[in-house]
Amino acid sequence: MDIKSIVSYRLPDYEGKRLKDPHVVIVGAGASIAACNKDKNGRAVPLLKNIHEVLGLTDELKKYNFSEEQMADFEKLFSDIYEKKQYKALQKKLEYKICEYFGKLVIPDEPTLYDYLILSLTEKDAIISFNWDPFLMQAYRRNMNVGNLPELIFPHGNSGVGICNKCRVKGYANCICPHCYGDLEQMPLLYPIGKKDYSGISVIKNEWERAKFVLSKAAGITVYGYGAPVTDIEAVELMKTANNISQMKDIAPFTIINLAENEKEQREKWLDFYDVRMMMYCNSFEETILWRNPRVSLETLFDAILQQQPRSEEKSFKKFSSLGELQEFTKTITEFDMCI
Repeated sequence: MDIKSIVSYRLPDYEGKRLKDPHVVIVGAGASIAACNKDKNGRAVPLLKNIHEVLGLTDELKKYNFSEEQMADFEKLFSDIYEKKQYKALQKKLEYKICEYFGKLVIPDEPTLYDYLILSLTEKDAIISFNWDPFLMQAYRRNMNVGNLPELIFPHGNSGVGICNKCRVKGYANCICPHCYGDLEQMPLLYPIGKKDYSGISVIKNEWERAKFVLSKAAGITVYGYGAPVTDIEAVELMKTANNISQMKDIAPFTIINLAENEKEQREKWLDFYDVRMMMYCNSFEETILWRNPRVSLETLFDAILQQQPRSEEKSFKKFSSLGELQEFTKTITEFDMCI
């Protein structure tokens, strides 16, 4: 009898010893703070709750009589002023300042957790980022020589991404289109409003379609520093629908990387996404299977669970002093290691 007719969940899809289903990592502002809370030039990486302070917008908001309490909840504040005539100038200024500030951020020269994250995955995997900062794109670009890197998806737009609407190409900000050689336009940012239009902008719609697709195939999900704020209710619902399609909730590992004090709230917030037996809560990236078994994270887990043949962790990441050392180590994780 075929085991697929007995169990209620979908089994992982393999080709030989190599898993075909993706490991999907969802990252939020907490991941960028953990990766580099200050950029190469000492600029702070803002959270939405302190973005008005970091970007020097406090005095501007006070002109409109917003209280300290209102400014501390920037998501709600922006949602409240969005497309209201009396706040048109303010909205335009906030959007300009946000885009300008994030566009100037530069990833530090030394290895960051984003470098480790990108190099812990392969081209079948995906990172869905809800962040505006360009660090993930910059980390991807400088690690391209390693090869076999994951797909990057930005459902809220990103300051590090350039697009050519004519050729329907997504690339690096401030570069040219490889097809028509025109300048790539800045990818639009989706701001924190209560009801976002995920289909109104074609490039954003495409990012959401990609996010839903990879989640519908996911054999494992890691949520890194993403708090799923109240202005992202629709986003969570879209992800939940896609995750349910994968039919692997019962056996797919679900990892949350967040602060210890947020554990209870985070477990409850993501409860619909995981089976309690397959859930792991970590306070740092170094505690995850992506760090312990880079590039073969899910293969390692499913070999242990389904085959009773746990793999060695002798090629776990360690702290490297230079990006070159990290890249050379990653290159030693060969196809042989991936397929044993």
